Amino acid sequence: MRPYSTLSLAALCAGLAAAPAAAQNTFTLDELVFSASLTDVARDRTGVRVSRLTSDDISKGGRLQFSDFLETLSGINITQTGPAGTSATLRIRGLDSSYIPVRINGIDVTDPSSTQTQFDFGKLTSSGIASAEVLYGTQSAILGSGAIAGAVNITTVNAPEEIGQEIGYSFEAGSYDTLRAGLTYGTRFERGFLAMSLSSIRTDGFSAADENVGNSEADGFDSTDFSLRGEYKATDVLTFGASILTQNANFEFDDFAAGRPVDGARFSDYELLAGRGFLRADFGNISHEFGMEASRTTRTDPSAPATRRFLFEGQREKLDYLGTLSLNNGDTVSIGAEAMTERYFSTDNRSPIHADYETNSLFGEWLTAPTPDLDISVSARFTDNSDFGSKTTGRLAVAWQASPTSIVRASIATGFRAPSLNELYGPFGANPALQPETSQSLDIGVEQQIGQLTFEASLFQTRITDLIQYTTAYNQVPGTSRTDGYELGLSYVFANDAEIGLNYTSTDARAANGTRLARVPRHDLSLSATAPFGARTTGALAVQSVSDRLDTTVPLEDYTVVNANISHKLTNGAELFLRVDNLLDEKYQTTRGYGTSDRAFYIGVRGTF
Repeated sequence: MRPYSTLSLAALCAGLAAAPAAAQNTFTLDELVFSASLTDVARDRTGVRVSRLTSDDISKGGRLQFSDFLETLSGINITQTGPAGTSATLRIRGLDSSYIPVRINGIDVTDPSSTQTQFDFGKLTSSGIASAEVLYGTQSAILGSGAIAGAVNITTVNAPEEIGQEIGYSFEAGSYDTLRAGLTYGTRFERGFLAMSLSSIRTDGFSAADENVGNSEADGFDSTDFSLRGEYKATDVLTFGASILTQNANFEFDDFAAGRPVDGARFSDYELLAGRGFLRADFGNISHEFGMEASRTTRTDPSAPATRRFLFEGQREKLDYLGTLSLNNGDTVSIGAEAMTERYFSTDNRSPIHADYETNSLFGEWLTAPTPDLDISVSARFTDNSDFGSKTTGRLAVAWQASPTSIVRASIATGFRAPSLNELYGPFGANPALQPETSQSLDIGVEQQIGQLTFEASLFQTRITDLIQYTTAYNQVPGTSRTDGYELGLSYVFANDAEIGLNYTSTDARAANGTRLARVPRHDLSLSATAPFGARTTGALAVQSVSDRLDTTVPLEDYTVVNANISHKLTNGAELFLRVDNLLDEKYQTTRGYGTSDRAFYIGVRGTF
């Protein structure tokens, strides 16, 4: 039985929106969000629900994997098949990574060679990451194929806000013989900036196959990551920019046999190389931006038996244009085009597989404010795929500032996901007859500020028609699958800068035949608290509680995990920190049969100069 009915929650949203302000302060939401529209918009002017992680959030949280930070946000759940490096699936409102495009510094980093085009968060550490934005709901009109559940946009280290340079460093050691080091550099000059990060991690890890049922062979992970981005304003009109990402990783994992994971000396190599360049020309109220992007993701499996020794390689090349016109009445009109090619190559000792398709798109958006308190965004995209023909998707998003301290948001959108090249051509369960999935999503919510208290509530639903599902092969499932639910959020800032936050999500996700979707928790609660202890010391506590999940048809045990950290600023600007993962040593699984960390301790130092 659900704790609250949809009707009662809707009434609560409406009541809060209509309530008079309990204090005279207004929203301080004028920060820009960079991914909700084709142009940057202030957070209080968009009807799309957006959650943000800042550099301060990441510093206070102190976790190793970046997915651990994302999981503290409303509507997000992570399942993983072992320690850092192993496969980790992100879900937004019950829909998995194949419905979630991921961009780092504007580069699409989803892997065209994975079974379903997606990004594996198991290999992404928090080192060098400055911020992230999560969009909720279908975004195909803005981002194209696959953006059905939402999207994740990540930005690596920033340059200083003022002219000058800054060097940052970090070093950490702890349980499972973990060593992590990072170096960042940022410089801002009169006509631009340059920012880079370099990090490395090595850990022995723990057994991917759960050690609590007799598995003991540890599965390690090592990775070296590099990012570089910058902009240069060559003239008052022309600006050039570029971004580069690389990652070289090796991770160990365990085999799956007889319906369960089992110990085994298996390992895989992973490599990502990606880059983007752009030219922007600004002519008063008109802006033109031309971009070029390329990426290659390679995965090898050298420890597999000789007949299963695969190489997977995915490539993506993209050319894009975006023109933006600011009208005299304050409206903004954006029109763009995109040409993309995705390639897939795989081989074992039998026969190689080569496959590719091309996708060309035309898209546009109109941002208007008919009244000072009402903002409307209308977006549309026409997409032509060389294998599947054309699709047209749209999105309407509305933001209404109902009072100086309350905002009501609503969005409705259609989307689609083209079958991946791996689903179409193999080597596992290929089905060249697959057609795109289509979707519709609806989101309505309210944000209310009362003094230092901020409250958020959202209702959501997504419908997916012709879902692609794997049984003995990939097949189209007739009918419509659905996810429905609601999110609640609270945050409060005390006079001494202590802060507490709470996010709760209730999700009912079901396939077309009514069965529940695997690994989607019906109840997901996260609680965070930070507090200063004197002038130099800060402590933080995070609690994640997940309940009522199925892995296929098998119930998984509920769990509550507590993480803690404390940091202390030294007189030379450095900061010492200690963190404890799984403080209460909870025994739990996010994926049936796969293990999670015991209580683990990490200590380190970080700073800038």
